Amino acid sequence: MCSPMRRWRSQTMTTNPCCALLGPDTAVVCLSQVNYRTGRLRDMACVTRAIHEAGALVIWDLCHSLGALPIDLNGCNADFAVGCSYKYMNGGPGAPAWLFVASRHLAGAGNPLTGWQGHAAPFAFEVDFAPSATIEKFRVGTPPVLSYLPLLESLAVFERTDMDALRAKSLKLTGYFIELADGKLARHGLKVITPRNEAERGSQVALTHEHGWPIMQALIACGVVGDFRAPNILRFGFTPLYVGFEDVWAAAATLEAIMESGLWREPRFAERKLVT
Repeated sequence: MCSPMRRWRSQTMTTNPCCALLGPDTAVVCLSQVNYRTGRLRDMACVTRAIHEAGALVIWDLCHSLGALPIDLNGCNADFAVGCSYKYMNGGPGAPAWLFVASRHLAGAGNPLTGWQGHAAPFAFEVDFAPSATIEKFRVGTPPVLSYLPLLESLAVFERTDMDALRAKSLKLTGYFIELADGKLARHGLKVITPRNEAERGSQVALTHEHGWPIMQALIACGVVGDFRAPNILRFGFTPLYVGFEDVWAAAATLEAIMESGLWREPRFAERKLVT
């Protein structure tokens, strides 16, 4: 007879395929809230619950979600989280990464890199290392001060931002791009692989095409900067703080023009580069 917990776990696995990988040997799960290739958004609370029921801890990667949608790590009972701040946090290239540790884990979680900034008294210059009792224990070296400056300005904007309103705009932007892709781009072989269900969509839209690399290079040359993910994904991120609907329309129209003119077929766009 199936227990209520077993039934619940079965339902969770059906909703979240990644949970099907959980087993008695699972200790820690590291998972992206938004898939960087497809833009699929995972249910953080539901998945975290399933991981805990399996006796494991979870480290959430929020690189592709923080700054684009509301996130409640404590409300979801997350254990740890990591991420960058140069994407939707708008810190720009070189912006510092960040770490979240749930307060219940703070005392027991250690940092194997014993940098002086993680010392309980960093300016005492003691011979022996004594880790800070706070989140500061995870600092290693001197913070990149110049890289912090643009991030601080961005965070000041976020302090005045309604994240629910930001999420609503994000969904409208991505929904509009999907609509334009269906109407203008599908006939050129470009296919939307990002979930159409708003509850399962982050703030990006991914298209596929067998010639994705040269198409994206041509698009970048025309002033619309997306990126490419092997083997065939063209990825478009929509930062709702400053991207508008006119930008979305222009991106789709430019991509349509590239496909209709065959510009992407020029040999210069087939050249592979380090940055995708």
